[in-house]
Amino acid sequence: MNVKLSASQKVKIANASDIYPIMQQILLRENKLRRAQEHFWVVGLNNNNTILFIELISLGASNRVGVDPPEIFRMAIYKLATKVIFVHNHPSGNTDISDPDKSLTKQLMVAGKLLKIKVLDHLIISETDFKSFQEEGIMKKLDKEMTELLKKISIEK
Repeated sequence: MNVKLSASQKVKIANASDIYPIMQQILLRENKLRRAQEHFWVVGLNNNNTILFIELISLGASNRVGVDPPEIFRMAIYKLATKVIFVHNHPSGNTDISDPDKSLTKQLMVAGKLLKIKVLDHLIISETDFKSFQEEGIMKKLDKEMTELLKKISIEK
């Protein structure tokens, strides 16, 4: 589901602090019952890091959300995004990054690499706080792991 954005929300993104207020507003638009579910969004960016779209990919349960790479990258391909940021919420308010969050992100980075769509960050948000994989140094670690994995299967050069 495409999220309607105002002109003031189609901004250039330099870091997670630029995207969090926009995503917090989108989350708070949901009624209280819906906020008790995990949401998974994709933010598509152009070469200048300006937001092209925000797409809600999936709604899940209170502690998980299911997503598939084709669904995640479908809109990015259609709208010619060259970069993406993933965002999902933790209704509990705990924004700690779990091992399953890291594993999913690494899988999506591999898919993005094959599609030539750069995964810049993954934010875990709550109504009042967020954590950024990029700011926590996790994206760099996952990129290294992804590169090693792709070398093993002879895709990376």
